[in-house]
Amino acid sequence: MHSVLSYSLLLFPIILGFGGWFQEKHFFSDSQKNSAVKITAILLVLTTITLSITYTIEPAYFVGPWFALTPVKLLMLLMVIFMTITLIKFSARYLQTEKNVDRYWRWLLLSLASVSIVILSNHLLLFWLGWVAISLCFHRLLLFYPDRPRAVLAAHKKFILARVAELLLLAAFIILYWSHDTLQISSLFAHYQQLISSGSELGMADKVAAVLIAFTALIKCAQLPVHGWLIQVVEAPTPISALLHAGIINLGGFLLISFAPLISLAKAAQWLLLILAGISLFISALVMMTRISVKVRLAWSTCAQMGLMLIECALGLYEIALLHLFTHSLYKAYAFLSSGDALQGYHLAQFSKPKKLGMTSAFITLFIAIISLTIVVFISRDVTPISIWLLVSLSFAMYFTTAIKKLFSKDVLFAVITVSVLLSFYWLGKSLVAYLVPEMPQAMMFSTMDIWITVVFISLYFTSIALSMYPNAALTKTLSRWFFSGLYLDESMTRLTLILWPVRLRNNAHRHPARHTQ
Repeated sequence: MHSVLSYSLLLFPIILGFGGWFQEKHFFSDSQKNSAVKITAILLVLTTITLSITYTIEPAYFVGPWFALTPVKLLMLLMVIFMTITLIKFSARYLQTEKNVDRYWRWLLLSLASVSIVILSNHLLLFWLGWVAISLCFHRLLLFYPDRPRAVLAAHKKFILARVAELLLLAAFIILYWSHDTLQISSLFAHYQQLISSGSELGMADKVAAVLIAFTALIKCAQLPVHGWLIQVVEAPTPISALLHAGIINLGGFLLISFAPLISLAKAAQWLLLILAGISLFISALVMMTRISVKVRLAWSTCAQMGLMLIECALGLYEIALLHLFTHSLYKAYAFLSSGDALQGYHLAQFSKPKKLGMTSAFITLFIAIISLTIVVFISRDVTPISIWLLVSLSFAMYFTTAIKKLFSKDVLFAVITVSVLLSFYWLGKSLVAYLVPEMPQAMMFSTMDIWITVVFISLYFTSIALSMYPNAALTKTLSRWFFSGLYLDESMTRLTLILWPVRLRNNAHRHPARHTQ
């Protein structure tokens, strides 16, 4: 019975894979191919509803040797299905005049089928094969316009980095199998949870595997300096950018959540994430302030958000990381799919043209943040790292001070209500997600890890204030130029990439096809 229900999870990749296969056959008409996409969406919805109801009744029956369904996996699966339906509906109109739309549907559905395999996998080999398949299928989507040199170059860089990440992940999985003589992820998860409960330490092999997994997550999440391809793939059609920023890029966080007990026991892996993701968050957020293009700003925002999510995982705040992953996916999907609208919403206009803080507002923001932190430390019994509370306090305080024009006006009431509603949703979401994620050891308040991230957040706050308040000062002009260029990190990576593995770029794909890697 266990095997039957666990293998029923194969329906998701089978449905998506069949939809992609249907697009490849030239003897089907365009109307038949479009009908196949719609049927795929309907079957996905029906299968999701049926298996979700069955899982709530008998969750233990959905754990098998190859596939497994857990609360976290179910949440991720629901998000993937929602994204699939949204992209199908949007793309049907957006790409209706494209000549190669069947090629888009084929690789989109195959990419999503690979994602479902990774999410539902309970086997290291199957997980790795799905991980590789995602990259190979999505590579074809990035080359949807092969006559665009920037798109080809970005896809080439991502292809190389993806192969490096896959080799690192494969090495980590080989070490885990060699150390524990099992390929089942659920068995490894239970083993490391037992080590946490008993207060035992990891062996050297497990520590090496954890570091390799951390490196894989950093590369997958496009952290500096391997971020350039993420910024340049905005050359691809908007639905492809939405899939990347709302789905594919989040898999690094899902990888860490899947191996949360292992990462929680490996200090070296945690520090690796904290240092590299912290620096990446700091630089990406400041670069985003200097950009004007909405899609480019969204791309840099994704890089910064992924850095923050990796930091949350390193601090042991996996319930916050999962909530962050879920909400970030929904927001980025909406932001990218609405980025081409001439009459964008107010929130997107504010994103494109942020208000500048004055000296008074800056001090008010800092004062509100200090008061909030004082309340948390001395009144609340929560031992969550203070750095996360600092970030939340500064974010809401900055919104509060930029949202009001006068001290005594209806803007104050509106700002207070907005902040209260957002905090309520945050606490509600965090409480619900906490039931899905097993409790893991967290970094202690005012620990070395906590202090490091606090320094990163405070440095980011004061640097952003300086760039906003003193744009004409000599120092800020110099910093703005450097941040606008991304500290020239991607230029260095591009040169290294072209030295190690050159690619020929053509301006006309029909007369001179671009030679790209596949």
